[in-house]
Amino acid sequence: MKPASIIKLSFRNVFRARRRSAITTLVMAFALGMMIIYLSLTDGYSRGMADNAVSMQMGSIQVHAPGYLETRSVYKMISSPDDYIRAIDSRGFKAVPRLFSSGLAAKDESSAGVLIEGVDASAENWAFKMPRQLMDGKWLDNADPKGVVIGKRLARSLSAGIGDEIVIVSQAADGSIANDLFRVRGILKSVSEITDRAGFIMPINTFRDLMVMPEGAHEIAVMIPAGYDSNIALRIVEGICRGQDIRSWQLLNPALANIINILDIVMIFLVIITSAAISIVILNAMLMAVFERIREYGMMKALGVTPFDIFCMVIVEILVQAAAAAVIGLAFSIPLAISLQTYGIDLSVLVDGGTISGVAVSLALFSYLTPFAVLTPLAALFVFSLAAGAIPAIRAARLDPIRAIHYT
Repeated sequence: MKPASIIKLSFRNVFRARRRSAITTLVMAFALGMMIIYLSLTDGYSRGMADNAVSMQMGSIQVHAPGYLETRSVYKMISSPDDYIRAIDSRGFKAVPRLFSSGLAAKDESSAGVLIEGVDASAENWAFKMPRQLMDGKWLDNADPKGVVIGKRLARSLSAGIGDEIVIVSQAADGSIANDLFRVRGILKSVSEITDRAGFIMPINTFRDLMVMPEGAHEIAVMIPAGYDSNIALRIVEGICRGQDIRSWQLLNPALANIINILDIVMIFLVIITSAAISIVILNAMLMAVFERIREYGMMKALGVTPFDIFCMVIVEILVQAAAAAVIGLAFSIPLAISLQTYGIDLSVLVDGGTISGVAVSLALFSYLTPFAVLTPLAALFVFSLAAGAIPAIRAARLDPIRAIHYT
């Protein structure tokens, strides 16, 4: 039989049972569309988590003095942070210095342990999102040395609001008692687990005066431009900050990096499971079609049509429906995914924020449409459709013409 005749008969078979063909095609199209949207949303969620982890506060790369991350000793500092920061900034990155210490905060009869953080207010505002992550009040101002910004859970435990005064007690670097009175200037939304619970952030010069640390920095946080190769950036920073402990965000927060990797694997499993479920629908529909045409196939074989031609006829019928499902599925899923990429889904009515692996979770769910999100479900649709259709196609091809003609 000529290929054109096989294709013509396959199209005829698709339209002979229009309702069944339409239902099968629409189910396939719906599954394809949902898989594309789901993969886009999951990819967008993964990228959002990574972006929040990096751009909120942590940075793409951090530089510390050797041994600081293991001991958190206030005496392990980078001695010349300004030289490093200038060299890093000259490569097109954004670098900011930070100082840390711990202490006790008290207001009226409430008290709580705090992580005191000294930052360059204007540089943080330039490089990171945290200064714009305010629930109430304003970000730090270098001209307001007694104004501080605190985490939302710390504010709750101290019953502190904007304008309230908080006393800080700690041990300065020279061994003296560091204590002073500060005024709450701003309260942060969810930033990270430690900042929410104990974050007490002040201008870096105020920190130096309070803790008697006239120079040095415990940390240099580096932000690299979007799309810049992170491995190249890491090598550049390593070349600038020789002798320091330099780590990427994946090493600083391996739990979050693992969660993102697991989400990628989950996406693959979802495509396989959904495609397998759809293949059962296709298998059932095509088995019904073959059983309805047993006598017809018997007549065709008696007239000289080969088993291979009949096999091809059933397979082409499946491919026609899969192609129609692909057109319909792509037609509604791609515009919807692009729309979600722009406008997202607001989850603030369902949840009140939170953190995963110490990183704030965004309350807006955006999609991110990639070739992977489109081509993977599309390939799975055709592969699983052919696999499911092969069974009825083989049964039709192996029919005995005499028994098929007398089949009732």
